[in-house]
Amino acid sequence: MTRDQKIYHLAYWIASFIIAATLLSGWHKILHPADFALAVYRYHLLPDFLVNMVSLFFPWLEVVTALALLFIPRFRVAALCLAMAILLLFTAGIAINLLRGTPFGCGCFGNSPTAQPMSWLNVARNVALILLTALALIARRRAGMNGGRP
Repeated sequence: MTRDQKIYHLAYWIASFIIAATLLSGWHKILHPADFALAVYRYHLLPDFLVNMVSLFFPWLEVVTALALLFIPRFRVAALCLAMAILLLFTAGIAINLLRGTPFGCGCFGNSPTAQPMSWLNVARNVALILLTALALIARRRAGMNGGRP
C-alpha cells in the first residue's frame, strides 16, 4: 500500500466518523423538525418563506450524504464534496451570527432551552471537519482512487 493510500484510508475513516455524527445530527433534526425550523429562523439568513422548506430538506440531505459516504462506494467522492458544502454553509451561518453578536443554540444536535449558545469553538470544530474532509478528497485523488472500496 502506498503512502497516499495509507493517508487516504486514515482520512476516509476519520471523515466517516465525522459523517456518522452528521447522520445523528440529521436524524435528530428529522425527528424534531419544529426545533430545527426555529434554529434556521434564528439565523436570519433566509427569507421567511424558505425557512420551513430548508428545515425539512437539509436534515434529509445530511442523512443521505452520510449514508452514501458510509455505504455506497460509487458515491463517496460526491458525498464527501456534499458534506464539505454542508459544513461550509453551516460554518458560514454560525460565523455570521457570531459577528452580528447574536449567538444562540446552533441547532446542530437539538434546540433545547438548555442548549449552549454557539461560539467560535463551533466554527473551529467545523473548520477541522472541513479540513479532514478535504484531506480525504485530496488523498483519494492522489492515490488514483475514483470509486470502489478505499
